[in-house]
Amino acid sequence: MKKILLFLLIFSTSPVVAQQSRLDSLNQALGNSNDTARADIMIEICKEYIGTDRAKAIHYAEQAIKIYRVYENPTGVAYALKNIGLAYYAEGKYAEVLNAWQKSLEEFEQIGDKVGVSNMLSNIGAIYFTQGWDAKAIEYYLQSLTVAEAINDKLRIATALINIGAVYFNNPATHDKALAYYLKALPISKAIGNEAAIGMVSGNIGEIHLAKGEYEQALNYFHSSVEMLTASGKIDKVAYSQNNIAKVYLQRGDLKKAMEYHLQALATAESVSSKLEISQSLIGLANIYNLQGNYQQALTTYHKTREIAQELGAQHELRDAYDGLATAYMQLGDYKNAYEYQRRHLTVKDTLFNIETNQKIVNLQANYESEKQQAQIDLLTKDKALQQLDLQQQTLIKNASLTGLVFILILAFILLRNNQNKKKANRLLLLKNREINEQKEEIASQRDNLEQTYHNLLEAQAQLVQSEKMASLGQLTAGVAHEINNPINFVSAGIDSLRANVADIMTVVRQYLSLNPEEDNKEKLQRLHRLKKEADIEELIEESELLFRSIKNGAVRTTEIVKSLKNFTRLDESSLKKADVHEGIDSTLVILGSQLKDRIKVEKHYGKLPLITCYPGQLNQLFMNILSNAVQAIEGEGTITLNTYCRNGYAVISIKDNGKGMSEEVKKRIFDPFYTTKDVGEGTGLGLSISYGIIEKHKGKIEVESEPGVGTEFKIYVSLDLTEETAAPAKPAPAAVAVPTN
Repeated sequence: MKKILLFLLIFSTSPVVAQQSRLDSLNQALGNSNDTARADIMIEICKEYIGTDRAKAIHYAEQAIKIYRVYENPTGVAYALKNIGLAYYAEGKYAEVLNAWQKSLEEFEQIGDKVGVSNMLSNIGAIYFTQGWDAKAIEYYLQSLTVAEAINDKLRIATALINIGAVYFNNPATHDKALAYYLKALPISKAIGNEAAIGMVSGNIGEIHLAKGEYEQALNYFHSSVEMLTASGKIDKVAYSQNNIAKVYLQRGDLKKAMEYHLQALATAESVSSKLEISQSLIGLANIYNLQGNYQQALTTYHKTREIAQELGAQHELRDAYDGLATAYMQLGDYKNAYEYQRRHLTVKDTLFNIETNQKIVNLQANYESEKQQAQIDLLTKDKALQQLDLQQQTLIKNASLTGLVFILILAFILLRNNQNKKKANRLLLLKNREINEQKEEIASQRDNLEQTYHNLLEAQAQLVQSEKMASLGQLTAGVAHEINNPINFVSAGIDSLRANVADIMTVVRQYLSLNPEEDNKEKLQRLHRLKKEADIEELIEESELLFRSIKNGAVRTTEIVKSLKNFTRLDESSLKKADVHEGIDSTLVILGSQLKDRIKVEKHYGKLPLITCYPGQLNQLFMNILSNAVQAIEGEGTITLNTYCRNGYAVISIKDNGKGMSEEVKKRIFDPFYTTKDVGEGTGLGLSISYGIIEKHKGKIEVESEPGVGTEFKIYVSLDLTEETAAPAKPAPAAVAVPTN
């Protein structure tokens, strides 16, 4: 039974002329490169030689490894080792493949590249499977699955599930296990749109149902396989599924339908020169000819199959061809040839039986060793647990004995003292007991009150923080939605027009491609010229170029907005980091863009500020609070002016607006918790209070100048030598704080 196996092991050989042309270009580039760029080109040259010249492929990969190690590039080393393994794989040198890929796996593990680790585990499993070591193959596939699930990589999850299913699929006794893994892989492959994987898995599931005699289900999966494999371009696999459909109809006794699908499979296989699939199609047709009594046609077809199978070394197909020839010759009365081909059939059959038996023995040995190793691990784990338990018991006994001894000594001392001062001690004891009980009651009452107060404060703090977060989230969401809408509209509108233009252009292109150079195409060319003129191809191409630029501009603008959003929402409040203050201000302005457009002009006068050690996320929150207040203070059109500079060990950020300003009474209270001049429901009164706490945490200060009808200026001072030791815990400004002013 043929198995369809999907694993991440991809290499190909190019036509000689194209390969030589690319090699010439790469060698020319190699002479003009240095550092790791030179190593990267060597890897590309290595890939060109894989499958054609193993020695050269390995030579270039090893030279690349030396350069990568000099420049401490472990990722490059890992991929170079992977390509060395591919070079050996092309020649079937599996021991060398495993050696190279084990080293590649170690490199990927050291740098924490989970995708690379999952790939190499899957590839190593495939090598073991190719050699018949099913137990080792499943061990590596399961490890690959675990890593892929940890990073939620759906492609590699599906790949691992398919590979495990392929191992179980190879043994009819474990078809149910194979089916379970295939059914897990199928919806994942559909979710990621992997048509080739869907087609292969569907074909394997169909074979399982065929083996069980469930013909309707088998047909459904085989037809789905043909559809998906055709869409993905896996034409040789299409022929395989078409042959399987024919087998279903043959099992049902519908020879006409069976022959129809075998002929389709033959035509498909011949279109891509897939000799193995051609031989399988011919065997199916020859078997039908035998059943129909058309023995001469069967002989001709079986002999074609025999020739292809001998060329390929395909033992299963050769066995079936010999068996069919023996049957056909016997029916024609040619017993000499019937005997000869029956003898050959039995020889090949015995050879296959010995190979399969050896593989089963190897699998049994591998399973035994794996189970034995697991049993030893379990035994060692139990012994270690028993030793740990015994040690804990000994420690417990020792501590209990020591505690008992101390208790006895203390008790003896107390008894002795009581005997010496019995009367006096009794009086003092009664007095002290009374005082202690009173103190205990008082302390217990105070503790209960403090605990209740503490819990109330925690609840209030959580509610206040959540309220402020929700207010910021609403503003952030509205800003981003407004900003991102226009560029996305550019992309959306451009795609539909571009699709229509490309469809018209491709109509003309397909007509040109269908021309046969060996024929007289003058009349067809004239018709095509008229068609091109009617479609106005040149104008469509120019229009398409404009649409491409429009889509690109929309995508670039969207990228800028997302980058600003990412910079603004940095989740690093728990640790100090070097950050660019200007970048934080610019990101905040992008978020507030929808409130600034066509109404408020922003003037930036940025000085030379170094990267400062700070909590970037908290500073962005501070800028958001103050800039939002500035925007809301401007009724109609206005200007916000930003100045930055260094002074006396501080980075100074000035945010000035020409809004309605504040009175002295309001200015004195703006940092009070819950104080707000906004209408009920429009503000929590916590923004500037929290901002004050952020400034304190950065060992800085904030100054405010304001005049009604003129505007307001906030000057923010952030320390340039902040460290984890000097940073203060953030807290809101205390009530009735004295606001510093110039």
